[in-house]
Amino acid sequence: MNPNELALIRSWIQGIPWDVMGELYLDDADRNEVMRSVKRLREKLARKAQQLGLDVDAKLWEQEREYSQEWMNRALKSVDTLKSKPDPRPQSEDHYNRWLPQQISARLASVKKIKTLAELAVFINQHGGSWWKKVPHLGKQSAEAIHEFFSSSEIDLGISLDLSSKKATDLDVVVVSNRIAPLERFAPPAHLTGETGTNRAPIERCRIDARNDYESIKAWLSLWDEDTSTHRAYRKEAERFLLWAILEKGKALSSITTPDCAEYRRFLADPQPADRWIGKPAPRWTPEWRPLKGPLKPSSIRQTEVILSGLCEWLVGQRYLDSNPFSGLSTQGFGRRTGSTDRLLSPALWEQITSFAENQANNSTLTESQRNDYLRTAFILSFAYQTGLRLHEMTKARVGDLKQVSSFDGDQWWMDVIGKGNKHREIPISPNLMEGINAHLRHRKLGPVGYVSEGTPIIGKLRGESREALSESGLYQKLKGFFEEAASDVAGKDPLAAEKLRRASTHWLRHTHGSHAVANGVPLAIVRDNLGHSNIATTSIYVHTDRDERYKAMLGLSDKE
Repeated sequence: MNPNELALIRSWIQGIPWDVMGELYLDDADRNEVMRSVKRLREKLARKAQQLGLDVDAKLWEQEREYSQEWMNRALKSVDTLKSKPDPRPQSEDHYNRWLPQQISARLASVKKIKTLAELAVFINQHGGSWWKKVPHLGKQSAEAIHEFFSSSEIDLGISLDLSSKKATDLDVVVVSNRIAPLERFAPPAHLTGETGTNRAPIERCRIDARNDYESIKAWLSLWDEDTSTHRAYRKEAERFLLWAILEKGKALSSITTPDCAEYRRFLADPQPADRWIGKPAPRWTPEWRPLKGPLKPSSIRQTEVILSGLCEWLVGQRYLDSNPFSGLSTQGFGRRTGSTDRLLSPALWEQITSFAENQANNSTLTESQRNDYLRTAFILSFAYQTGLRLHEMTKARVGDLKQVSSFDGDQWWMDVIGKGNKHREIPISPNLMEGINAHLRHRKLGPVGYVSEGTPIIGKLRGESREALSESGLYQKLKGFFEEAASDVAGKDPLAAEKLRRASTHWLRHTHGSHAVANGVPLAIVRDNLGHSNIATTSIYVHTDRDERYKAMLGLSDKE
């Protein structure tokens, strides 16, 4: 522990208030952040005590604090004892629970053949980079913590990990072809692989290395990183469709017709037999896993068809399929897509929440840390509203993505964006937004654009490493919390507006951007290009002219009564 960490844990032992500890040792951090920091230090002390065989000390740090002078004396003595002893070095024959966090060790305990660090390394090397998927309930983040431990202890252990990909035949998985199973565990029967599908384009013209439907789906999914929500959503739809085609229709996916697609629509609204297709959430490697949790709503069915049509259209473009069976499917049953238009903030409500953020940033009754947090929130709102970026696009935006372009009317600023499907687009950055970006950089004690490294995130943390970006979940939760506060602020005057704000999320800002742009006369094609839509029909959901005119007309009628 460094001196600052030692001072923090000793202050906690002595009962110093959270806000005081945050002000003294964590750059005026809020209560929750101080609590998290103390928890991490306690875990660190408990782990060192356990590694040294000091079970009494380890138990002291694993349990909650006691409010007695005796406990305080024991805790302070334990800190001094652990501080005075050198950090122990791991040995390959040590049990892994001596060196890994308790929660991770509990997950590894389900693999009976792993006891020591050496045995864990052998298991990892046998299964490659995705080894953690073989351990029930062990996530990727925990696996990365294990990788980091082995990397930092490589000299002591004399062990190195091989995280390269392994072939499926090397993995201890059961592959089935006659019942429900996830995509990676399902192999279609030989006559339904799609190698001779009735909708296959001439094989010699195919542009992808795919002999069958499974390989064509994998080629399509490879366009997105495996750890993204887009990849998971698209895999879910593709595997459902493939399973249904083979198990219910007895057809290869590349033999599906438009009438079959219409039947699939009806199946999603009422999946039968239910015991085969519907189940509670379960890990993908267990027999209890099912593709559906229940019947899908019309909006979800429409989303499914958009994704699957995109898959088939891509396969047509790659000359794997001859035609897209979804292209002839009627959309009459869904009507016009209006769900997205309901997820926007009116100009008046937008003005209310931006004013609320600015007022809080200048609220003298708040701490400086709180005011700074609201100041950043005000910038995030402005950045999201003026750019229309998706959540992951905002967190990935870097200073190096900004570029200055000369024109007849003067210099312009543009931003390069890599969006869904790794599609590149450029979006204009107004002068006032550039001022906001530079102000936010200065707020983080960094230089303006041109005087800071290109890898600096545009939306960054305020404390600690200000060159570090907010994560997607961090930004999402930040705005969700702000919308809740703004809802409480307006609840007294407008409870309906408050209820809407409580449902709002980051994606609402994108819808608000599109709707306000169209309402202000921005041509639909420009809005489409700025938002990165492939089809202008998607952008047309932001056109409310017909509905607005109808509403105004009926207001005129009611005024005559």
